[in-house]
Amino acid sequence: MGDCMKSKLKHKKGIIMIVISIIIIIFLFWVIKIIFFQGDGNKYGDRCSDHNEYKISNNTKKEVEKKFKEIEEVKKVEIYSQLCTVKIIVNLKSDIDLDTIKQYAKDVLSLFSEDELKYYDFSLFVTSDDKESETYPINVNKHNSRDDFAW
Repeated sequence: MGDCMKSKLKHKKGIIMIVISIIIIIFLFWVIKIIFFQGDGNKYGDRCSDHNEYKISNNTKKEVEKKFKEIEEVKKVEIYSQLCTVKIIVNLKSDIDLDTIKQYAKDVLSLFSEDELKYYDFSLFVTSDDKESETYPINVNKHNSRDDFAW
């Protein structure tokens, strides 16, 4: 009779260990979910919740395009905004001096209002059709708290 009791006790201990292990695994998955997968909220956080108040006008977009097209080597300019970021893509027919692009980029920023400059991050991507180019493509950014692009 003693062997039967020991067998039942071992069986109960085994079941208890399995239940405790399952509870620990469920708890660990829950903790991992909370830490690494927090909500389905906006990936930009609250900073972009009012992006409708700071729409970039079509007129400003045309002015940016017009400014870059003053450079003879510019083939195409695209500008669009996505929540808190204004993206400007400039495609060159051939290489030009990087200082020229830097100056035009600075001039283009002056086309935006102070509120837009403080709200948006800016990304400037410059490419060249010249396959031998050692300067381009180049991607530079301006954070909304900075005055100029980070070259």
